[in-house]
Amino acid sequence: MAIDSQVRQQASNPNTPPEQLRELATCEDVTIRQLVAANPNTPTEVLWKLGKEFPAQLLENPLLPLLFLEKLNLIDEIPERTLLRLFELETVPDYLQQGLLATRRHIREAIARNNNTFASVLELLAQDPERYVRRAIALNPNTPVHRLELLAQDPDAEIRREIARNPSTPVHLLELLAQEPDAWFRQMLAENPNLPVHLLELLTQDSEVWVRQAIARHPSTPVHLLELLAQDSNKWVRLAIALNANAPLDILKSLGSDRDRAIANQAQVELNKRLLELAQG
Repeated sequence: MAIDSQVRQQASNPNTPPEQLRELATCEDVTIRQLVAANPNTPTEVLWKLGKEFPAQLLENPLLPLLFLEKLNLIDEIPERTLLRLFELETVPDYLQQGLLATRRHIREAIARNNNTFASVLELLAQDPERYVRRAIALNPNTPVHRLELLAQDPDAEIRREIARNPSTPVHLLELLAQEPDAWFRQMLAENPNLPVHLLELLTQDSEVWVRQAIARHPSTPVHLLELLAQDSNKWVRLAIALNANAPLDILKSLGSDRDRAIANQAQVELNKRLLELAQG
């Protein structure tokens, strides 16, 4: 106990030599590593490594804002994984947010893509001048709805397509995107895992094969729509039904005699698999 207490005092003491803190950073004791991450005398390269594990302690380290004052582009030296963890925290100081805006595009894009990035940071990046960053924000399920509404009006078509795929996009925006004349929009929409039934029904009648195919393999497509699509004139749509893990047994039996051998074989494989699973209980 006495030894543990002494080591922890060394780990937290700002007068402990940097080389000793470097050694303590490899200690198996989690508490000691946390203390080293918060110690202003810890070498910066050690802080960046510890930041992946202890981002809150790194953010509390009084050395961090001083480092940013000395070097405006310091954020470019912090490993990407550590940055991702820092921007997952609820409280991100202004100097770090400003540093983010000035960093390389691929870093901003990675943070925008991270599903754990905190909402206020997503808000900031939603206004990014680079379309690739805004595209990542448009697909992030944690992006606030009002930002999705603004991005749905973005002149970049690919950003609007990502909103169509976003599982958190509200129904009123999905309905708006369903009216896009570009079939690619409707295909992206058809792949949205939270698409409501009335839009699944609408897209089942789409003139574009790849849209109907996406609905045929959608996990939430109701049985009556699968029955309709199982009679589709296009083989790729019927094949998608045969590959759909939720297709009922009677539809698979019907497709087992499909005029297209690949579809018939696939339907029979899936049917045999299901029957075996039922037999095994």
